[in-house]
Amino acid sequence: MGESFYCGLDIGTSSTKAILFDRDLQVVYRISHGYRLLIEGTSRAELDPGEVLAAVMQCLKEALAAARSRGGEIAFVAISSALHSLIAVDRDFTPLTGCLTWADTRALECSEELKELYASRHFYFQTGCPAHVIYAPARLRWWQSYEPDIIERAAGFITIKEYVLYRLTGQWVVDYSLASGSGLLNLYTRAWEKGLLALLGLEDNKLGRLVDGTTTLTLTREAAVVLGADVPLVVGSGDGPLANLGAGGLINNSCVATIGTSGAIRVFSPEPRFDARQRTWCYMLDRDTYLVGGAINNGGLALNWFRDNFGSTGEDYEAINALARDVPPGSRGLIFLPFLTGERSPNWNPYARGLMVGLDLAHGRKEMARAVLEGVIFRMYSIFRALEELMGTFPEVLVNGGFTNSDLWLQIMADVFNRRIIAYQTYDSSALGAVIMGLKALGLIKDYRSLDYQPTVKDIKKPVATNVRQYQRVYQLYEEIYAANALLFKKLAGLRCH
Repeated sequence: MGESFYCGLDIGTSSTKAILFDRDLQVVYRISHGYRLLIEGTSRAELDPGEVLAAVMQCLKEALAAARSRGGEIAFVAISSALHSLIAVDRDFTPLTGCLTWADTRALECSEELKELYASRHFYFQTGCPAHVIYAPARLRWWQSYEPDIIERAAGFITIKEYVLYRLTGQWVVDYSLASGSGLLNLYTRAWEKGLLALLGLEDNKLGRLVDGTTTLTLTREAAVVLGADVPLVVGSGDGPLANLGAGGLINNSCVATIGTSGAIRVFSPEPRFDARQRTWCYMLDRDTYLVGGAINNGGLALNWFRDNFGSTGEDYEAINALARDVPPGSRGLIFLPFLTGERSPNWNPYARGLMVGLDLAHGRKEMARAVLEGVIFRMYSIFRALEELMGTFPEVLVNGGFTNSDLWLQIMADVFNRRIIAYQTYDSSALGAVIMGLKALGLIKDYRSLDYQPTVKDIKKPVATNVRQYQRVYQLYEEIYAANALLFKKLAGLRCH
C-alpha cells in the first residue's frame, strides 16, 4: 500500500478548493476551481448550485489523480463549507432557487420586521444569531412575502453543502455548524428551534437531519464511478469554525482573527455564550464545541474597492501597501468607515455604508490607502473589544487569511489591538481544520487537543507604544463618527433606490 493522503475540500463563495495533506499535515497538492457569483442589482448575490457541484467534482477528480500520481491514495475527504447559504429544493432535490450567499441582502426589510419578534421571544439567546438579513429566518420570510410559490413547492431548505452531500451520497444531512449558522438551531437542545419554526410556519421535516461533523458517509455507486474511486466523506463543519481549528485556536485556547474578502474574530467555548447587547454570534464546531465571535462584511473587499477605483492600471496590493507605508498612523486626519456592503457585528446595521471623513486638499491616494487599511482593522477591533468583555482578555491574537501577506496591515493590527499578533504560514486553515476533524472521525486522533501539530509561524508583530497611543485617539474618534451617522444610513438607503 502506498502513502495515505488526507483531502480537505473547501466549498467557498467564489471557488472550491481541494488540498491534499500528508501524514505530517503538510500541503502536497492544491487545486481550485471557481464559479460565478451571480449579482443582480444591489441586493442579490447567488451561486448556481450546479456550477458549485461541477467544481466540487472536478476538484475531487484531480485530487484523487494527484494522490495516485504520488503512489498513494486518499484516506478520506473532509468538507469545509461557507456559512449562511440557502437553497429551496423540490422532492428530487432539484433547486427551485439559486444558492443565496452571505452577500445576498434582498431580505433586508424582512429582517428589520423580525427584530421586535426576536426581542420578545429572546431567540438570540437560544440560537446565538440576532435578527439579520444574513440568516435564514429573514430569507424565508422574504420568499413567503414575495415568492410564495417557492414556499409551496419546496420540499426542503438546504445549504450548499447539503446539496453537494446529497448528490454524492444520496443522504440529506446537515452538520451542527452549518445548522447553527442558519439561525434556526437551538444551541442548548441541538435541535431545530421549535418556537422560531412555528413563527415562520415551517415544519422541521423541511430541514435536514442533524449530524455531528465527524459523521462519515459513503459515496453512491454512481458518484464513485464518476470520480473513479470510492473514498469516505467526512461531513465536516463550517469554514469559520474550521479555520479556527486549523489555526490552533482550540489547542491554544486562543483568539483567532481572519481577514480575507470579509473578516472575523472568533474563540472556542465549551458552552454557548451570548452577549447581553447581542454584539456577537455563537455557532458550533461540532456537537460539543461552540464558537463565539463576530464578523465584518468588508475586509479585503474594501481594499479591492480602493484598488479598482483609485489604483493605477495593473497596480497590485503590494503597490497599495507601499503607498500606505509613507503615511503615519491616523492617515493625517483621514478616517474611513468600511461599510461598503453594510455591517454585521457588532451593531448589525445592514443599512450602514462607507464614509471617508476628513478629506482635504492635502490628502491623496497615499492617505486614502492607509485609511482603508486602518478602517478595516478598527472594525475588527470593535468586535475584539466586545469579545474580550464576554470571554476574558487575550494577550495575543492568532491571524490567518490573505491579509497576512501585508507586513504593514499586520503591524497596524498589532498597534490598534495593542496585542502581539502571530501570523501563520498556511492559507488553507479551513481545509486543514476539516482534515483535523476527519482524523478524529476515523479514530486517528483521540481528540483535537491530542493532535501533535503546530502551524508554521510566518510573522510576529508587537505593538509600538507611540503608534498605540495615536491609534487610541483615532479609534475613539472613529466610533464617534459612526455614532453620529448611524441614523442617517437608512435615509441614504432610500436615495439609492432612485
